[in-house]
Amino acid sequence: MIELHVWGHDSTISVISPECLASSWLLNLHLKPQNIPFKIVTSSNTNLSETDKLPLLLVSNEECASERYEGFHNISQYISSNFDTEHSTGNDIKYVPNHNLSSSEQKLINSSLTSFIENKIHNISQYNLYINTKNYEKYTRKLFQKFFPFPMMYNQPLKFYHSAQRQVQVIGLNSNNPGFFSISGSEAVAQTEYFNDENDDDDAEADPVAISSLHEKQLLAKSKRKDLLKESRNSLKCLNLVNEYIDYVVSLYQELNSFNKPDEFSYLFSDKASNAISSSELLFFAYIHSLCLPELPDKFIVNYLTLKYPKFLTFIYDTTSKLNESLYKEKSIFREPEGIEVPNLWNELIYSTGYVKY
Repeated sequence: MIELHVWGHDSTISVISPECLASSWLLNLHLKPQNIPFKIVTSSNTNLSETDKLPLLLVSNEECASERYEGFHNISQYISSNFDTEHSTGNDIKYVPNHNLSSSEQKLINSSLTSFIENKIHNISQYNLYINTKNYEKYTRKLFQKFFPFPMMYNQPLKFYHSAQRQVQVIGLNSNNPGFFSISGSEAVAQTEYFNDENDDDDAEADPVAISSLHEKQLLAKSKRKDLLKESRNSLKCLNLVNEYIDYVVSLYQELNSFNKPDEFSYLFSDKASNAISSSELLFFAYIHSLCLPELPDKFIVNYLTLKYPKFLTFIYDTTSKLNESLYKEKSIFREPEGIEVPNLWNELIYSTGYVKY
């Protein structure tokens, strides 16, 4: 039996992990037409994984212990290696397994694009969901109420927020400079071409002491204005990186599919007669789906992409709509976590004390 543990609740996969959505698309797109049974478990329990991350694919059989594959790359490699027959679904989209790509060049491009997404576009997603104040406070943080009971619903989003801080600092999307040591215990990030190359003069100044209640209000207002300016600057940096990254991907599509018109797009490794989508494209489309989510309060990324790449975005929307329609058509492929899979306080306690191992 194949089980995929993802972020989500009930029969809905959460956008906080595009890798989970891409992995779910992959199983539904490739295994369902072959009548290979699988379940998508919306456990939201990172303790199940050795790397403390989801998605996690568990493959159990009678002959040996369960096999574990963590992360989208490892999951797609396993599925491609063990189920390499191409099948199309009712929506005319089929998955081309990694090993079935027609040349070593295509395999290299597919692998490189996956790495590019995981190391570049992933950081943009982290900024959009966690570091962007409006999106984090009004959307992302509230999602954890659906995943965890009290009091885990409060500490888990902070854990992910601090993780996102460390990740986006590498590409300069957070101007908080912890220096060599941090009182809060957070890790310092080495200076790069993006990070710590811009220091505000007023950041180095000591915090002024309020001498009256009116002065205190003025200081608070000044601090808020400073934070807004800092976030606006980060958002502009983010859009600059979005432009750079998406330009690269668009140029890749145009180069590999030169038979298309400039405003037409098809899958990277398919000809006009087929609709074969690769693993790297599934991952890329999942990230774009997350970045452009209508429920996000601050839509600065989707607004920019709509203006700059309208045809490309329409191509992605058409595909993700078909993939989601097929994925959520049959609720029977989903199941809720059971027993020690449930991320509650009791299971967390017995896991941390070593009484249970996953």
